[in-house]
Amino acid sequence: MTQAHILGVDLGSTKISVSLWTSFGKKLKEQRFLTLEGGWQPNLSEIIQISKTYSQGQEIQCVGVSAGGPVDLTHGRLIDVPNSKGWQNAPIVKVLEEALTVPVKIENDANACTLAEWQFGAGKESNHLAFLTFSTGIGAGLILDGDLYRGARNLAGEIGHQIIVPDGAPCGCGKRGCLEAYASGQGIERQLNELREQDPTWPQTAKQLVEEAQSGSQRAVDLLKDVAHYLAQGIANLVFMLDIDRVILGTIAVGAGDLIFDPLKDRLQALLWPELYEGLSVVPAELGPELGDTSAFCVARIDN
Repeated sequence: MTQAHILGVDLGSTKISVSLWTSFGKKLKEQRFLTLEGGWQPNLSEIIQISKTYSQGQEIQCVGVSAGGPVDLTHGRLIDVPNSKGWQNAPIVKVLEEALTVPVKIENDANACTLAEWQFGAGKESNHLAFLTFSTGIGAGLILDGDLYRGARNLAGEIGHQIIVPDGAPCGCGKRGCLEAYASGQGIERQLNELREQDPTWPQTAKQLVEEAQSGSQRAVDLLKDVAHYLAQGIANLVFMLDIDRVILGTIAVGAGDLIFDPLKDRLQALLWPELYEGLSVVPAELGPELGDTSAFCVARIDN
């Protein structure tokens, strides 16, 4: 009897991965390619071609798509991919289902990564958690009472756009004072640009700032501490509202390690009630380079 397999598609703005999995979570194959110019059509054609080579001699049960942008779950569309042209209202589910003749499920990457870390990574044994995509921007996925929480409009988890500094720095969303304007990769770069106007020796990117701090630079350590304090304010708000017991942080925090986590935890302890801080676990994501493929696999297994 042929075993049913699952296809995972990790759809990003710069690269795309197509992976083949067993139904119980063992990855068998993966193929990556740089996102093609020309919008969604040539990229879906490439995904379909790869998927059909995987399906030769294999029974494909379903496909999961982790999409790097807001998703219309009702119509199976990718609303847009930030910083990419030609992806507006891309009918991902319809096109893939017609080409591959199997069910296709889609989820935004923050929710998909949350599922992956919850089931296979740093979120195991917690049913009340948030995963924060702490990179260029800041988003979050939420597991509440053991279920993925999407909200009334499927827009839950936009933690990066809570206002933490009234009338503060402009954010890419068009508002001012958002957490993302201060603690994301873009927010860090904005602060570095301002600092370089006075001292051109400051680094240009969040990654470079972390590297300078790791080399012992006190100014870099202090700036990361400021970032951690802004981040703590946003997380504290989340904990007060939802009483979660675990927060998982991605990319920048994983690279920075204790340079972020130590001041973050200290600040959280000062901001939260003792009853909320006690038992709160704030940890780095565990899946590393496997996160994208695992996220797509987890989307395929969503029941609702």
